[in-house]
Amino acid sequence: MTRKKRDRPDPKHFVQVNQRPSLGIELHSGRPWVGVDQQVGHGSADALFELTDEHYASEMAGEPVEGSFVTECWRGEHNDKLLYYPSGRTWRPEHWSASRTRRLPDPCRGEIWWHVDALGESADSESAEISRQLAAGTAEVVTDPEGVLRMTFALVCDHAYPRPAALIGGLTVGSTRDQACAVLGAPVQPETNTFQVEGHPVHLTFVDDGLVEVVLERTPSLPPPAGQIGVFLAAIGEPEASPAFQAAAALAGTTHRRWAASSGVGRRLLTFDSGVEMQVQDDRVISVQVSLSPEVGDSSYRSAADLVPGADEPLTRESLRAALGGPVASSGRTDLYRFGRRDLVVEHGVVGKHGVLSAGSGEVPTSMTAVLRGVTPSDRFYRWRSGEFTVFLDVLGRPSSNALVARVSSLPGVRVRLSKGVVASVEIGTSGHQSERFGAFVDGMPGAPVIGDIAFSRPGTFGDRGYVWDFDRGWIHALTSDGTAVKSITVTDGPPRGFLD
Repeated sequence: MTRKKRDRPDPKHFVQVNQRPSLGIELHSGRPWVGVDQQVGHGSADALFELTDEHYASEMAGEPVEGSFVTECWRGEHNDKLLYYPSGRTWRPEHWSASRTRRLPDPCRGEIWWHVDALGESADSESAEISRQLAAGTAEVVTDPEGVLRMTFALVCDHAYPRPAALIGGLTVGSTRDQACAVLGAPVQPETNTFQVEGHPVHLTFVDDGLVEVVLERTPSLPPPAGQIGVFLAAIGEPEASPAFQAAAALAGTTHRRWAASSGVGRRLLTFDSGVEMQVQDDRVISVQVSLSPEVGDSSYRSAADLVPGADEPLTRESLRAALGGPVASSGRTDLYRFGRRDLVVEHGVVGKHGVLSAGSGEVPTSMTAVLRGVTPSDRFYRWRSGEFTVFLDVLGRPSSNALVARVSSLPGVRVRLSKGVVASVEIGTSGHQSERFGAFVDGMPGAPVIGDIAFSRPGTFGDRGYVWDFDRGWIHALTSDGTAVKSITVTDGPPRGFLD
């Protein structure tokens, strides 16, 4: 991925509201768009064409636009409607905010999900800013010390929501209560006009049986549970290598591997030997999954009985609900609990007499995932390579005070170089402990490697004895003593001096 910046930043900011089909809003202009496959391939929806407000609202209501328009765009027509076209290695716009997959099935499409993700966030956060721009400043927003508490969207009047038919797909000005029930499900209480999305109350106001206002409110905060699940929840949102992370890692197992994804995304997967997986991104823990069934992860958690204090053994859906206070939302075999900025998602299976998944007996938890609210962990993390190279890349640009930098600096045989107080490079092979460090650089690499043992893509060459790999987060430069045997490896924030890309 290139690091070159455009001379003139593109002011357009494309916000995806729906994934399939890919639909969204360009915030700068407020124009709706649809994604059409072009360069990348089937399902990429990488070229963005302007939609009419009517077509956009129809798609949000689940009524597909006439197929001819998308087909014509795919054939190269309607270039006057083209808002973005992929080129080179850049198949997404410079400013792109993707719609995230929800942990529970969406009851509806609509821009409301971006507003849901702004609840509990500070008023100056990215999520709150996207929410504000989608509403074009028309929403009445109430905040408290925990962040955004309530948002009121008027659908009529001078300060009405700019796209009332797209706020909640299938509902618009004048929609009836029966239509709201068909879209959002039954209200919280039969006599009220309060519904829920992912546990958050949605209050609807009707005048003369027609919808005129939508109020979205944050779920009241509850204290996190005690016990081991409380330790895992406490690690969410905290830096990797922080005390909270270390406490969770101590429960997770004695050894772990740190994986990079095959797709090059910035997330890392940490797999532990006691049925626990963590995902980290941008120096914080975004999820901790505890496997309670061998069918879910690499192994099962060894101390399942100690996870939730007060839950009767063996753990069942009912005992967890009694101990945790009841989920804020449920769908099928999935329960969602919320503790402030941290969610707990519990998946269940059906277990028969002999302890095997079957259709015969009660529901038992198969996994418990603590996750940062507003973030969706990767369900299918495609493990590419694991090893210390992932952490060396990730500490580049971080200050010397960072906990992960301190951990890397303490490794025997590792030399960390700083520039203006932040990490500029990490080097191994020149400070002793070569066998230990080379063997840990990429899991499975021998302690005395040759270039072919560094299992990355085909490297670039630098001089007679140097080899270079370009990653999203930095560069890896291996020097050899004879053109083959590796004598040092340096991970840097830029290419070696004199290297021509």
